[in-house]
Amino acid sequence: MTKKMGLVVLSLMLMFALAACGGNSTNSAQPSETPNSSSAPAEAATDELTPEPGAKLVFWHPKTPFSEYAVQEFEKKYNIPVTLQDVGYDAVMNKYKADGPAGKGADVFVLGHLELGDAVKSGSVLPNDYFEEDTKNMMLDEAIKSFSWDGILYGYPSYAYLPAMFVNKDLVKDAKLDTWDDIIAFAKSFNDIPNNKYGFFMEANGYGNAFPFMAAEGGYIFGKDGTDASDIGLNNEGALKGLEYFKSLKEILPLKAADTTGDIKTSLWEQGKIGIIIDGAWNAGRFQKLPFKVESMPLPKMPDGKVPPVLTGVGGFFVGSYTQYPNAAKLFANFLMSEEMQMKINEVTGFLPLAKNLQNEELYKDDPVTLGFIRQLKQSVFMPNIPEMKYLAYNDTIVSPAVEQIWDGADAKLTMDKAVQGLKDAIAGSQ
Repeated sequence: MTKKMGLVVLSLMLMFALAACGGNSTNSAQPSETPNSSSAPAEAATDELTPEPGAKLVFWHPKTPFSEYAVQEFEKKYNIPVTLQDVGYDAVMNKYKADGPAGKGADVFVLGHLELGDAVKSGSVLPNDYFEEDTKNMMLDEAIKSFSWDGILYGYPSYAYLPAMFVNKDLVKDAKLDTWDDIIAFAKSFNDIPNNKYGFFMEANGYGNAFPFMAAEGGYIFGKDGTDASDIGLNNEGALKGLEYFKSLKEILPLKAADTTGDIKTSLWEQGKIGIIIDGAWNAGRFQKLPFKVESMPLPKMPDGKVPPVLTGVGGFFVGSYTQYPNAAKLFANFLMSEEMQMKINEVTGFLPLAKNLQNEELYKDDPVTLGFIRQLKQSVFMPNIPEMKYLAYNDTIVSPAVEQIWDGADAKLTMDKAVQGLKDAIAGSQ
């Protein structure tokens, strides 16, 4: 996952606006308390939750084929009107914190799991109580963990966003790609640097693409389980070993980090000048329309046989705490989490479904791009959802510049020691 992607994708959010206020009320709203009917034991979720009389919802989400389809299908099934308002992913949380208490907020919103700590601490979300057991039975354990805070499940997890390798089969053909040694061998045979042709290309200007190599050798972000911000493992022995290997790939990608931007990579890739790239599932639909055959695959094994896991984020849906229609909002959030909607999201965006039933590789035997990402999902590290992750997920001015310097020749230990200290100082300064 690249720094650029972090700015856009890691903050993915969706919102339902408060229907009762409809943006017109000037009275201050109070957080909703879930009515008795929606406080039923989670195992009773198979008995359909009854929406409030006259319920109407406002849905904050960019207008996309998915959001429009979801609204249409929900209205058809439940006869509850939903107004879709075009709100950008990265604007939802701040907008809700401002508008919710004023009675202009959302009924339900989509949120990247990195925002969960902020959402809970600001009192912006209701727990996923009525559908809790169903959700836990349906979704991957890591998805449940990502949407839980202090042991309470808050959201309705739906999809994963992560990078993997895209392969131009017209160029790579049947070349062996089982290990990084294979990638290097192919790149050396294909590279024609004066003509901007590369066997392999990745963005070297952010920590996201370096992390798999660091993690393969024992590096981590915040503790082994992602919950301890006092235990930063980005400069431990394993992380540094992984960084040295990452740095060694400059042999086949002999460019300065500043010349490996996403724009440069995508332009050359779409011109058919690159054999293999690391990029996100969110570009799958775009890449499949290119005039050459595209497949995807997980990052291959390291020379020592270890598997490099990619960083993965989780997106899904939440019920806003100021909604006046919590039952209707929960029905909609649960509907958005359904397997049907997860497959629709995958079709439209390339994001990966998180339902256990949708991890079967046979489902994607005719879709080699999604299949590769499903395999990569099994080799991933879900990003911590603690608030301190904001220093890495968004405008990362600490660790990513350090990775860039290392790629360009700086000493890995000295540079990462300084970066980790800077990260610790930033965290301490925010407390």
